[in-house]
Amino acid sequence: MALVKNPSNIDSFLFSTGRTRAFRVGMAGSYFKSAGVGATATGGNTLGFNLSINAGSAAAGTAKVGYFDPTAALMTASAGKIDYSKRIRFSIGGMMYIGSTNSVIRIVFGGTGNSVDAPAAGANGLTIKGFGAEFALQSGVIQARLIGFNASYLTPTSYTTLTNGFGLVASDNRFFGVVIESDGAGNIYLYGADSSINPNINIGQSPLLTLTGGPTNDTSTNRFGPEIQCSNNASVAPTASPSAILQSTYYLIDVQ
Repeated sequence: MALVKNPSNIDSFLFSTGRTRAFRVGMAGSYFKSAGVGATATGGNTLGFNLSINAGSAAAGTAKVGYFDPTAALMTASAGKIDYSKRIRFSIGGMMYIGSTNSVIRIVFGGTGNSVDAPAAGANGLTIKGFGAEFALQSGVIQARLIGFNASYLTPTSYTTLTNGFGLVASDNRFFGVVIESDGAGNIYLYGADSSINPNINIGQSPLLTLTGGPTNDTSTNRFGPEIQCSNNASVAPTASPSAILQSTYYLIDVQ
């Protein structure tokens, strides 16, 4: 679908994340959960960031920040459900670091919620109806893939280098900006930022990745999303410390 950016529509906010400083919009509440040595998840002002998530330095280390009942008046068919027949777009920007080859960062709708740890790196990133993106260190750079769950876990897209969105070496702290979209018809998209050097990011309006077969109705039994996770492998220690960190100051949700 062609996207139009002008000062009066929602696209101008979603795709200019680094400039809007929108903060969270449309969620009923939030939760934080971490497990393992050095794992942390905070929503306060930490080094200037409103979200700070760190998987820590141990095997099975996980941390996440999540939200529930997103845009409840529009998005949920009833309490405790996400209506995937709606067009759902989530925009987030900040800084991302992955130093470990067996750690991941995920941004998902259909998360594990406030009482269950995030799935470990190497495990399926979704266990119930939902969609999202997963970021991992591949061939020395951060790459991304789309994930989804409908009647079962979908085959993810291949990990792809986001050359217009991330730094070229693993040691870079990189400004990032992404929009993750589920269009209500089963198509899932990932849009990426034009640059990782300048924090005032404009996100490209052509999808970098597409996954089909995603959820299309309101029969989910999950109210958790967006949920942002940093996870290490369940049994093998991270290959570097810090392993996976995401920090953000701006994020925005749109449902139509």
